[in-house]
Amino acid sequence: MSSINKLSSLGYALGILLGVALSGVVYATGPITDTFSPGGTLTADNMNNIKNAVNDLQGNVPSTSCRTNAGAVDAGAIRVGPLCVDNARQAANSTWNNAVNTCRTAGKRLMTPGEYIAAKNAGTVANMATNGEFEWVDSVSSSASSTDNDLADGYAGRMVVGYMGPATAAAIGGAALDGDIFFGNNAAYDAGFSFIFFRCAR
Repeated sequence: MSSINKLSSLGYALGILLGVALSGVVYATGPITDTFSPGGTLTADNMNNIKNAVNDLQGNVPSTSCRTNAGAVDAGAIRVGPLCVDNARQAANSTWNNAVNTCRTAGKRLMTPGEYIAAKNAGTVANMATNGEFEWVDSVSSSASSTDNDLADGYAGRMVVGYMGPATAAAIGGAALDGDIFFGNNAAYDAGFSFIFFRCAR
């Protein structure tokens, strides 16, 4: 019975530790050097080392901070709920395809439309409320005609992509709607536009 209890205690402790490590909420600042083996005894020292490591991590990772994939503080990102959003947006005229590649290289991705709205509504992310300036989002569709933005070849079925942001009165045809969120899913994935920017998130 005691060996079962030992294995259960060891599995429970390791489960907690792995859950914390894999959750993405905290990152290890240093290794836990204790070793464990099947049938071994989980000592008070082992448990204290695990406890102290977890407490240290929680004390050094504020819930509002963002981390890079390597665990360092990402000073250029802002936490919006579970999402970390780049505060600085990238320049306009980058194609959607290039934006995807840039974010991927940084270990990040484009936001979904819902995430874009959440970030904008949070009011803490820079340059998300400028009328007439949009951002690429992770949304794709299929072209139905040659009327899609900058789709010079006009092939039906060619991938078109999404962008969104606060519209100007001129863009939507009426001052009463100035500032409302505009969403398009009709831009060629390999075309750049002077009014579409992008930012990455993780």
